[in-house]
Amino acid sequence: MRVWPPKQQSKRCARDGRGNIAVTAAILLIPLSMGIAIASELISVSGERALMQSAADAAALSGAQNLILVGSQQRQSTSDAEAFAMAQVGDFATRAAVSFKATQNTDGTYMVEGLAVRPSFFGDLVPPGGFRIEVKAVAESLAVQPLCIIGDDATTGGVAINLANTSSIKATNCIVHSNSDFRLQNSGKVEAGSPRATGVAIGGGFTPAASSGALRIQDPFANRVIAPPQDCSTIADGGQVTLAQGTTTLNPGMHRTEYTVTGQAILSLTPGEYYFCKGLKVAGQGRLVGEDVMLMFTSGNALSANNSASISLSGRRSGQWAGFLLVATRNNYANTSLASGSVDRLLGTIYLPMSRLIVGGQGDVAENSEWSVVVARNINLSSSARLVINTDYIGSPVPVPIGVGNQAGIGNTIPPRLRQ
Repeated sequence: MRVWPPKQQSKRCARDGRGNIAVTAAILLIPLSMGIAIASELISVSGERALMQSAADAAALSGAQNLILVGSQQRQSTSDAEAFAMAQVGDFATRAAVSFKATQNTDGTYMVEGLAVRPSFFGDLVPPGGFRIEVKAVAESLAVQPLCIIGDDATTGGVAINLANTSSIKATNCIVHSNSDFRLQNSGKVEAGSPRATGVAIGGGFTPAASSGALRIQDPFANRVIAPPQDCSTIADGGQVTLAQGTTTLNPGMHRTEYTVTGQAILSLTPGEYYFCKGLKVAGQGRLVGEDVMLMFTSGNALSANNSASISLSGRRSGQWAGFLLVATRNNYANTSLASGSVDRLLGTIYLPMSRLIVGGQGDVAENSEWSVVVARNINLSSSARLVINTDYIGSPVPVPIGVGNQAGIGNTIPPRLRQ
């Protein structure tokens, strides 16, 4: 055994002591570091739980609001609400297994449940299987109102409803919805029970303030067959006919004549269903009138009104087209243009699944209608035109189609609230 001199023994002991202290300090730092890491993780989990709850809340509120817009036979699919919730959590879904389940309850509430499982400490041993984050939100709507306008263009970045200049929409008792952006330019204004946009509501002229990020509303008539009883090519071509004076009566059926009603002429439609294989123009001081009628326009054809033209029409009261007034086939991209301030009665549903409704000129449009509904791919207003949407369904001889108006289920003047 080697014996160290006293001086060297003292130095060696000092070195050993420092080594023991360092080892001891390192050992003591391990639980401290673990504690800091655990605390940091728990803070992260708390934030992620708040994120998941916020996503479930937003999806449940949107789902509840959507239930008020579409009737029990036309309800928005729950998959859209689930996708909406997933979009709210962003890149957290790349760090954890995230899922949402939406349910439309029989009591009228809308429930969204969320689950996230993310890695934990020591290979998911603490806690076993990883961190589980479970959230639930239940929303309900408190009041009702009908659905009156849908801009159905759902293109990302699209503008389904656009108002420019000093144009406006007055639909104080019902919902006006855009399936993409809802834009007010210049001094455009919208006064509605509830203005909504699946995209972004742009502009300060909304009363009340518009909701952005709402769930998309599916076309309520998407399953309806829209076609004339015969192909237009089987109908004799009547060319172009200009009516400049007097009253001309037109009967229901297929029409392959391009009519222009001008001067002080009147084109009177008798009750029934009209299928136009060419356009119908009303200009000057011409008038288009008809009760209990449905006008369908085939590919490339549409109704237009300019200058001081007058239009007073009411939709079908019975039959397969009951409740409808103006309809375009699904391959028709031609614009329906109402650029006259004398279009005072449009009682019924205007359905333009692939085309645009343009309202221009000066003055009110449709103000003498008991009720009106517009479902169009795009809706554009300009100049000082004001589209007036009334909701006197009870006093109307024209029934409201299932899926819109007061047949859309129930609506909402008070925003949905979270029950849980």
